[in-house]
Amino acid sequence: MLKILRKYEALIAHLFTITGLVFVWLQLHQSNEHKKWENYNAMNLRYYEWYANMPDKMDVDTCVPFSKQPQEVKRWARTYFNLYSEEYWLYQEDLIPKEMWTKRIDNGVNVNLETYPLLVRGYAYWKSKNAFVHPDGFRSHIARKLEMLKGELKLKKCEIKSVTTSTKRKSNKKTESEQK
Repeated sequence: MLKILRKYEALIAHLFTITGLVFVWLQLHQSNEHKKWENYNAMNLRYYEWYANMPDKMDVDTCVPFSKQPQEVKRWARTYFNLYSEEYWLYQEDLIPKEMWTKRIDNGVNVNLETYPLLVRGYAYWKSKNAFVHPDGFRSHIARKLEMLKGELKLKKCEIKSVTTSTKRKSNKKTESEQK
């Protein structure tokens, strides 16, 4: 029996080594999957805080330029897209579960963009200030999403008054009242 073991000891050692490597690989895979769920859960907690701090009337498009919105509205919209861009990066890097991205996160963004028009206005505002340039592809991802949702968004068609037009009207009224 000892002779047989010595004859195959190299083979036995290799089998134990391979078994050990497979075990280590499985443990690393399991650890990575666990970390993905931790990342997802951490983002859920941040979204919960975001929702808890929602300003009033975010679901109403008032046609007030976003630059004139209260700071809390601006901050709320910016925080939302910061969170979403982080999730987008985590998804690109395979650091959150793929099924959570496709079933919950990305679809949830559609619901939020449809429900809260000030998010859409806020995105345009912050984008014009050169926000959300990371991760690569995030802006084009949002552009595709907004295009896809175009008919579902609760955006009002707001008139954009030019300064020159309103200034001309005021000066015309002065001229008319001066003539009387």
